[in-house]
Amino acid sequence: MKHIEKFLNSGLFIAIIFAITFIAWTQFEETPPHAFNIYNIYGIFILAGLMFIILVFFENTLFITPILISFLFIVNKSDMTFDTTVSFLWIYIALGIVFLGPIIHFIRFKPKFKKGHFTLGLTLIAISYIASLFFLPFEITAIPVSILGFVYLGFYLFLTSTVKGNISYIFKIMLFANILLSLQVGFYVYQGYINHPELGFVDRIFIGWGRNLGWANVNDMCFYIALTFPSYIYFIYKKPYRNMYLWLVMVIPLIMVLLTKSRGGMIGFAVSFLGVLAFNTVKGHRVQFIQMLVFLSIIGIIFFTNQDALMRWWEIFLESLGDDINDFSTGRIAIYQQGLEVFKAHPLFGGGWLSLQQLNPGTRLFMYHSTPVQSLATMGLFGFAALLVHYFQVITFFFKKITLEKSLFIIGYLASQIHGLIDNVQYAVPYSLIMVIFFAIWENSEKQTDFNIVHLRYEQI
Repeated sequence: MKHIEKFLNSGLFIAIIFAITFIAWTQFEETPPHAFNIYNIYGIFILAGLMFIILVFFENTLFITPILISFLFIVNKSDMTFDTTVSFLWIYIALGIVFLGPIIHFIRFKPKFKKGHFTLGLTLIAISYIASLFFLPFEITAIPVSILGFVYLGFYLFLTSTVKGNISYIFKIMLFANILLSLQVGFYVYQGYINHPELGFVDRIFIGWGRNLGWANVNDMCFYIALTFPSYIYFIYKKPYRNMYLWLVMVIPLIMVLLTKSRGGMIGFAVSFLGVLAFNTVKGHRVQFIQMLVFLSIIGIIFFTNQDALMRWWEIFLESLGDDINDFSTGRIAIYQQGLEVFKAHPLFGGGWLSLQQLNPGTRLFMYHSTPVQSLATMGLFGFAALLVHYFQVITFFFKKITLEKSLFIIGYLASQIHGLIDNVQYAVPYSLIMVIFFAIWENSEKQTDFNIVHLRYEQI
């Protein structure tokens, strides 16, 4: 059992989980008579089965966390709606397996309840998610999304009570998640490339797939890449010579984000990218600084030798600016205005999670594409206050006794939150679940850092 546990604690296990996720996600064509791709379903059930086995036989739930995160990135059906989703029998079976595991785990191991550092903020957010239901006309379709706050809280409390944390495990997850997301964007670019043979090479690499990616759109991909990007530095600092190849790997997410043409994504990634460079300059040793210069030189060479692509990217960027501020924001200004009107009509508890859809019937608009507007419009002043309490708890936790690990997490977190000013980040389902998973692991880790500060610079203990 100890040998299996050692494997589950390894980067290889996490890599295998994300490899299964990527392979299953690439299966996007419908396989009649199924309305869903059968191989995508197989991937989901493989992960659900592995999670169930781990929960039944292992006391430490740390090992299910990469599987939980994989669930967030595996779905590849682009036209899912509430009505079609609830009609799939296999979804109920998969959810049954997922939720049966924790029940058996509690019965067998009888873990003691622990109140985590983030419980207050997450509880207030959970209440704010559902509060508007009591002041608005009843809509059954509003219930699933309104109870998500309690789902996040439940996952957090479960993991806080059952995880024996490991900071290194978080960064293994982040690194392989970054590689997974970069590969998914690469697949998006590749599909656009092969579907348009009539275009020249430069136009083909920018054309894209012309569809969302199932679990998200390409903009969302970018802020998850920005969130996880600093993880490379953790492993570079652990073994500066052995892991220096990771500087080359870091070029891939940079190029992928540029190829998405996502302006918001590039803003968030730029914060993460520049934050990593600044951190390495201030806290790194000579070897890391020299490696960084080589890394930047390689990027410069790539850009110099592909000036046609760079110029085409710039042209696309200028074309995307539009003729007015609403065009420049891709219609977001109008959405923000709608959100503020909803807030004025329902200032205390908000207009609920379906308010934007009700204002724009027949569209897929669901989020207000801004964390402040989203919280005010859907959850009112109570929801906004709950969010501030949550932010306060994040600050008090991560800025207390700052370590290398906390510094890198802060860079990625800040990058994603800046992106959240102009997009749906904080309340996105994958983002919320990733945060509660990381928070639970982090605060339950006996060892909070693998590094000491020597002469103001980090060295491995």
